[in-house]
Amino acid sequence: MKLKRFEALSLQEALQSVKAELGPEAVIVSSRRIQKGGGLFGLLSQSVVEVTAAVDRASQVEEAPVARVERSLQSLMAKRFAPEAPVRQPVQPAPDHKFSEALQVATALDPVTQHLDEMRREIQRLREEQQDPERVLGPLRQELEGLRIVVGEVLGSQMDKRVEGLPGDVMEVYQSLVIQGVNPQTAHHLVRGVVETLGTAGVGNREALKSLLWERMEESVAVSGQAVSKHYGQKVMMLVGPTGVGKTTTIAKLAGLARQQDEHRRTVLVTLDTYRVAAVEQLRVFAKILKIPLEVAVSHKDFLECLGRHQNADLLLIDTAGRSPKDQAGYDELLAITRGQVQVETHLVLAAPMAESVQMDTIRRYQSVPIHKLMITKLDEVSMGGSLYNVLAQTGLPVSYLSAGQRVPEDLEMATRARLVELAWGQASRQVLQECVPLNGVVH
Repeated sequence: MKLKRFEALSLQEALQSVKAELGPEAVIVSSRRIQKGGGLFGLLSQSVVEVTAAVDRASQVEEAPVARVERSLQSLMAKRFAPEAPVRQPVQPAPDHKFSEALQVATALDPVTQHLDEMRREIQRLREEQQDPERVLGPLRQELEGLRIVVGEVLGSQMDKRVEGLPGDVMEVYQSLVIQGVNPQTAHHLVRGVVETLGTAGVGNREALKSLLWERMEESVAVSGQAVSKHYGQKVMMLVGPTGVGKTTTIAKLAGLARQQDEHRRTVLVTLDTYRVAAVEQLRVFAKILKIPLEVAVSHKDFLECLGRHQNADLLLIDTAGRSPKDQAGYDELLAITRGQVQVETHLVLAAPMAESVQMDTIRRYQSVPIHKLMITKLDEVSMGGSLYNVLAQTGLPVSYLSAGQRVPEDLEMATRARLVELAWGQASRQVLQECVPLNGVVH
């Protein structure tokens, strides 16, 4: 068997080359469209058809030199001594209908072959993008970030002009909020609403100004109230979030809080974080101190078996592993838990020192789990809470608990609107409010 490749601009031309060189007995093995040449950066490449054909060597065995000589001598002798024969017209070879039909079919299918090849390349590209979504989302994020910066600069210059006319006390409050990290547009919206409510004469009353501003800020954030409380029926709480935000420590604090409220409450700790040995051992120590059971679930099946063993439990606290945005298996595991027959309350844990953009991105990544409430940890590591206020005001998600420190369970407190506003002002800005005692009496 003899194989040979032929290249032409179309399938029809390639088949003609096959027939001319290998004869009508040739068999087409494969055909494909390729890019030939390329030049600089492939700008001069040309699409051609590559055909691989085969022919049986037995049908094309060349004669040996001796045989050719003998045949030539016999032909010469026959011509010299043979009687003259009437001139005969050359016989035209019979047309090769089989190859002609193949040529016609190839001509008709050439555009279809080219279209199928383009579709094959497009499918391959979509598969690659599905495997790595960052190839598509990465450039889009960069463009959006550039647009955000440009829009921010334009709005910032306009905002500077809009706040120039604010009264002295109002301007001082606005600047204090911005210094603490509150978005300038949000801060301007707050002070403008206060000025419109109090009027030109009312803003001169410093206490009334700041009390009303505090009230408006409380209205813009949400809290859920006591999540671990006495109630009838079983409650299942699951803590999710990225690595390093303090989920394991927080879940231990929740278990301790439940134990303090009611010693007879049947609480169970469940950990899905089997990736870190320290996480399991840490919860094991807490469970031993609190005298409550600890379950380690390696798979979703283990988790369901755990629920079956503790059907009479009052409170199940589930600790999960930190998940990467590309960890589809881990994400599917969380979805399987939340979409089961047991109602699960999902708390997304965010660390206060995280950048505002990272917090927003984390919320977007987990929002389809879905997220019912937020928990804020590591508040003792930040001095300005304006960016956290931006996130809470923008998303509207309720906050259940706040954590500041490692003590279990002392460093865990139920979130209140007043406490969130106090964090937004920060320690440095308390001096701005020292003459003001809001109606809720939080600021001292």
